[in-house]
Amino acid sequence: MPIETFIVYQKAFDFFVWHKSVVKHLAKVHKYSLGVQIEHEALQLLKNIIIANMARTGKAKEIERCLVSIEILKIFFRAGYELNREGGVNLKQYEAASTKLVELGSLCGGWLKKFQTS
Repeated sequence: MPIETFIVYQKAFDFFVWHKSVVKHLAKVHKYSLGVQIEHEALQLLKNIIIANMARTGKAKEIERCLVSIEILKIFFRAGYELNREGGVNLKQYEAASTKLVELGSLCGGWLKKFQTS
């Protein structure tokens, strides 16, 4: 299946594009620490999805890496929200990130169930 038509990839790509607007508004003290980490992990998530989609064997392991990236992103956005008074992530951004990441987690979890061995 072409990756562009794959719903998990589409949602992850949309998240990648969306997160840029959040990171660009972070205070300088957070932009070059937390912002860089968010950027890296969002890009890693996209790469992991592509790798998992292309894998002929070991798909479950690759999908689990996607789930790990999602959990890491949740923690980064939570940290950004906790730093809100110092120019971090505001409540609206945190809620949007949480919603998007929970949806991605559910999609990846369903994808994983198709390839797990019992």
